[in-house]
Amino acid sequence: MVTFEPLFPLYLDHCELSGGIIKTVPLVCTGENWIFDPEELRKALSSPKVKLFLLNTPHNPTGKVFNADELMTITKILEEFPDVVVLSDEVYDFLTFENREHINFATIRENWGKTISIFSGGKLFNATGWKVGWAIAPEPLIYMGGVIANTVFYCFNTPGQVAFANCLDKANEPNYDLVGRTYIENLKFTFE
Repeated sequence: MVTFEPLFPLYLDHCELSGGIIKTVPLVCTGENWIFDPEELRKALSSPKVKLFLLNTPHNPTGKVFNADELMTITKILEEFPDVVVLSDEVYDFLTFENREHINFATIRENWGKTISIFSGGKLFNATGWKVGWAIAPEPLIYMGGVIANTVFYCFNTPGQVAFANCLDKANEPNYDLVGRTYIENLKFTFE
């Protein structure tokens, strides 16, 4: 598996549990932004053993939102490696700041056919303890995820599923205040 680092620590556990090896590509802080070297990404993906590229945007822990140009660069590099599947962790898709726009990786060029996109109702509605989320992908990619989900945890709590299903339409309404975003943007810190 290839991913950017710093990275969400549980990715290490997930990779270890599956018997995989992680190759990381550094995100380097330039003071204003986190950037990556496309050649380092290409090099990390070049091993025939690489089967998965894990993209996390908005990125945890840096908060980086990969912009359209960066996502296109990643897309073009991945086109050189047609057997690599993309796991796009987009659980913070709604949580962007400074007018940064989240772009779903699967919507770029032909990425849909090789991308499993992960989302979180728990993150979206500030109810992370409920652990309700979903994955979207073409049937050949998502099928085994369904089998694993069914055998590992069988089902999520029914009230959580119903609650999130009834709220999803609200999340896309222009005046809906997701997880207190207005509160967060107006929060002022005072240091004495």
